[in-house]
Order: sequence, then structure tokens, then C-alpha cells
Amino acid sequence: MLKKISKRAVLAWLVTAACTSYAAYPEKVIKLIVPFGAGTSTDAMAREFGQALSAVVKQPVVVENKTGAEGTIGGQALIQAPPDGYTIMLTSSSLTVLDPLIKKVLPYDPNKDFTPVCGVARVGNVMNMSSTLPYKNVTEFLAAAKAAPGKFTFAYSSATTRLAGELFSQASGIQMVSVPYRTSAAGLADVAGGQVSLFFIDHLSASPFYQSGKIKPLVVGGPQRNKSLPEVPSASEVGVPGYQIFPWFGVYLSAQTPPAIANVMREAMAQALKVPAMKAKIESSGMEEFPICGDALGKLQVEEMNQWAQVIKKAGIEKQ
Repeated sequence: MLKKISKRAVLAWLVTAACTSYAAYPEKVIKLIVPFGAGTSTDAMAREFGQALSAVVKQPVVVENKTGAEGTIGGQALIQAPPDGYTIMLTSSSLTVLDPLIKKVLPYDPNKDFTPVCGVARVGNVMNMSSTLPYKNVTEFLAAAKAAPGKFTFAYSSATTRLAGELFSQASGIQMVSVPYRTSAAGLADVAGGQVSLFFIDHLSASPFYQSGKIKPLVVGGPQRNKSLPEVPSASEVGVPGYQIFPWFGVYLSAQTPPAIANVMREAMAQALKVPAMKAKIESSGMEEFPICGDALGKLQVEEMNQWAQVIKKAGIEKQ
């Protein structure tokens, strides 16, 4: 006759078995989804991070760009993948903070369907102007924009780049027309060609166009200059202190991922962010380290959503 097994014993066995099954994680290739195109700051950060994480976990980390719908395709790919920890996503805060505020229909809820692992870095935003325009500085541009409301345009390829333009408009008291693009590269190309006036995006994404001289950075968002653009004044210096935006990059798992695996990934990330090459990449790129993890990162998302909701309301942007 079989002995009666207590519920406590069964639970203990299940916990032990679960821990044992996760002990070897990770033991195969990890796919790192990037919801934006190649050449973007998100893509560049993901590739550097992928190498650092690979060195820590001793497994290949393969970056896969899933573009489209301003990042939504990539987010959907994460929740559709098996929640076993072998598919992760590195995204900008555009996807997790801003999309829920401006998109009427999303195939996921970032606050419920994604598990925050850790932040990686944060970057400033830059007002980038087409060199085909004659203005030498932001003062000249603002004078022209105030004299002709709606004359100038700005490109955007994500919620962040759209709202950065709206924030600048509100802070400086001008009116501009926004123009959507599938990728930042396409938008920047049109700004370089003079079809669009401006693009409010980070300096890393716009850097190739600075080198060619076809786009020039006029203002850095925030109270201080970016050390990668030492000659470009900050928003506070030019009298537009309200233009403050600091997009950040974070890594996420599907919310269905077992907590034990999420914890292993957080520990691995903490080590990866200390890899000398990774730290050097963040510093040389003019970014700041952003090691906020787990529930703290989730709380930050909600706080920033509340802040940006006010900008959206003032801009009269309806969910689309």
C-alpha cells in the first residue's frame, strides 16, 4: 500500500524540480529582439549589449531586428515566442512608455505582458535640422517658425521622436507639422534632402548625417550639453528649458517567463553591464548608465506615462 504523501512534500518536490530544471539556463542560443531598424541607437546598443551578455552567459546572443508599426511588430514577437527565457527584447522607452498613450490598439499591454529585466542606458534627444535651411542657430529658426506657424515640419519614426517634437513645439511656442516614417533612417534621409525640416532624435542615430554635413544639430534636450556634441548648446542655454527628454533602453522578457529564469537573466545583465567594453561603449557614446531593474523599472514606466500624458493632451493627439 502506497504511503500518503502530504501536500507540503509535493510542493517541496515541485519547487526543487523547477529549480533544477532552470539551473542550466541558459544552455543554448538567446535571441535578442530589436523592434527598430539597423543603424538606430537602439540597434547599436543591442549589439554591444548582446556581445557583453554572451560573454557572461557563455552562449551566443543573436540580434534580430523586427521592424514595423513603430516598434509594435517587435513587441508582438516577444510575447509570441516561447516564454522560456531564450527570447528577450531590448527596446527604447518609446515602446513601453509612450506607445500605450498614443496607439488605440496594441497587441499587448507593456505593463502586463512584459517583465522588466533591467535598464541599460539612457540618452539625450537632439533637435536636428536640415542643412538645406539657412538658419545658423535655434534663435534664427524660432524667429522664422513664429513668423510662419505650420511652415516647418519634423519627421518621426517612433512615439519618442514624435513626442520630442511636440514637446519642443510646446516649450518654444511654435507650431510645426509632424511627418511619420517607418524607420528613422528614412526620415533622416528626407531631412538631409530637405523634404522635411527637422528630426528630434538622439545624436547616435543622426551621427552619419552630421559627418556628411547634410544635417546639423542645433539644440540638446535638457539642462546640460552632451559631451559627444560639446559645441551644441543645451535647451536651457537657448531659453527653451522645457525641452527635456531622456529616452532610455531596457531589456524585457515575456510576462509568462518563470520568475526563476527572470532572476537569472537579471543577474546576468548586472554582470554584462559591468563588462569593460560595455561600460566604455556607453561612455564613449555620450550616454549614461541606467541600471534600474525589476519592479523599479516597471514603476518608472508608469510615472513617465503619467508625465507624457500631459504633453499628449496639450498637443491634442488622439490615439490612432
